[in-house]
Amino acid sequence: MTVGSVLALLAGLGIGTTTPSNAAPPSNSPAAARGAAIEAADRAVSGDSGNLAKAPGERYRRGMVTPWLDNLYSIAYTRTYRGLPVVGGDAAVLADGTGRVRAVETADGPRIDVPTAPTVPAASAEASARTRLAAVDRVETPRLVVQLDPANAHLAWETVVTGRVGNAPSRLHVFVDARSGAVLDTATYDDVHAGTGHSKWNGPDPITITTASSGSTSFMNDLTRPGLTCSKYNGAVLAKTVDDWGNANPTTIETGCVDSMWAAQKEWDMLRDWLGRNGHNGAGGTVPVVVGLPTVNAYFDGNKVLIGHDTKSQWLGAMDIVGHEYGHVVDKTSPGSFMQAGLSEGTGDIFGALTEFYANEPAPFDTPDYTVGEMVFLDGGGPLRHMYNPSLTGDPNCYSSTLPPDEHKASGPLNHWFYLLAEGSNPGGGKPASPTCNHSTVTGVGIKTAGRVFYGGLLSRPSGIDYKKLRTLTVQAAKTLDPTCVVWKATRDAWSAVGVPVQSGEPLCV
Repeated sequence: MTVGSVLALLAGLGIGTTTPSNAAPPSNSPAAARGAAIEAADRAVSGDSGNLAKAPGERYRRGMVTPWLDNLYSIAYTRTYRGLPVVGGDAAVLADGTGRVRAVETADGPRIDVPTAPTVPAASAEASARTRLAAVDRVETPRLVVQLDPANAHLAWETVVTGRVGNAPSRLHVFVDARSGAVLDTATYDDVHAGTGHSKWNGPDPITITTASSGSTSFMNDLTRPGLTCSKYNGAVLAKTVDDWGNANPTTIETGCVDSMWAAQKEWDMLRDWLGRNGHNGAGGTVPVVVGLPTVNAYFDGNKVLIGHDTKSQWLGAMDIVGHEYGHVVDKTSPGSFMQAGLSEGTGDIFGALTEFYANEPAPFDTPDYTVGEMVFLDGGGPLRHMYNPSLTGDPNCYSSTLPPDEHKASGPLNHWFYLLAEGSNPGGGKPASPTCNHSTVTGVGIKTAGRVFYGGLLSRPSGIDYKKLRTLTVQAAKTLDPTCVVWKATRDAWSAVGVPVQSGEPLCV
C-alpha cells in the first residue's frame, strides 16, 4: 500500500476538539490556542482518525511548532520504525487555535516492512561514503536509519561526510543500504547551499545595525535576534571600543559585516511582519554570519552563513545575496527537506526578493527588484538570475521533466512562478512583463501575499517534494489564506503559466 500525500481537509475529518457542556469556555490566550492546535495535530497523526496509514512499529514524534498567520500553526512530525529514525518519512499538520485540522501532509512512500538488523558493518558504509567527496575533512559516526523514498524503504547507514567537491565545500549525507552495501544515490543530499559571488552596499548612509556592548567594548552581536553575530573567517566576533562600524569600503571585513548584519536583520523583520515567523529558524533564533571566506562564493553550511568576495575583492554583502543565504536557514528549519533540484535555490531567491521589497532601499542601493546579484562582478557583471524571465540568463522559464542538473538553473520555473504570482504577466508601473509558457495572462496578488502563499506551502511540506507537489501545497495555502478564492486562482494560474499542470487531489475553491 502506498502512503501518499493526504490532504486532510476539515470537511472530511471530524478531528477537532470538543468541549463538554459543563466545562468553562476555552481561553483565548496564545498559549491556549497553541495547545489546542497541537492537541488536534497529535490526534491527526496518532492513527485514531486514520489520516496517516502506518505499519506496525511506526511512530510519529512531534517536532517544531511554528505559528503562522490567522491563528494557524504548522506542527512538524518525524517518524520512527521499530525505534529507528525514518529519513524521508516525516509529516506536517496545519491546525488552528480552535483545535481544527486544516491539512495533513506526509511524504510519499510505501508501507515500511524491512528488517532492522544490518548485515553490512558501519565501517564499510563509512568507507563508501568517503568516496563521494574528492577531499574529506571529517566523518561523523554512521547511524542506522530507515531511508524512505516514493518507491522503496531501505534499512540504511547514514554517514555525514564534510569536505570539498571540486572547489566547493560540502557536508554530504550519504546513505548506504545496510543489507546490500549499495549506495542509495537518489537519497544523498548536501547541507551546503552555495551561491555565486555578489557584492553591493546598503543605504542610505549611515545605516543602523543592532549590536551589543559590555563595559567599554562593542560587539557585532545582536542580542535581540539570538544567534546573529558577525565574525571574521577563522576569527572571533568583531569587537571595538566605539560602536561605529565600517568605512564604506567593501573590501574591509568590518564593512562586509555591516552589510551582512543589516541584510540579516531586515530579513528577520520581514519574516516577523509579513509572514508571522519568529526568526530565521522559526523558534526565535538564527545562525551567525562569517565574512572573509577566501573564495568567490557565499553559502550556508547548515550552521552559519559564510560570505566570500567577488572578482574585485569586495565582500558579498548584497541584500539579495545575504537574504538568499538566510533563506536557506528558513528552508532548513521548516518541515520536510530533500526537495527536487532547483526548489531550494529558488527558495533562497524568493526570500532574497522579499527582503529587498521589505527594506525598500532607494537608488543607488539595492532597490526592490526581481533580479539576483545584479551588481555582482563576475564574468563582466550583471544579474545572475532574472526571476521574471529566467531565460535571459539561460535558465528555463518553464517546467519540464528534464530540468537542468545545476540546481541554480533548475530554479528557473519556481522563480518565474513567484514573479507571476506576485506581479502578474503584464504588471505595468515600470515592472517588466513576464512571458508565460501557455500564453495566458496572469494577474498578480502582490509580493507580500505571494510570500505568504509560498511560506504556507513550506509549512505544510513533507520530505522529498517536487515541483508538482509544491503546486499542491501552495494552492492549499492560498485557499487557507483567502476564502474568496482570488489568491487560490492566481496561484493556480501562475503554476499553469510555468508549465506545472493541475494535480490529482488539488484543493478546489468555490
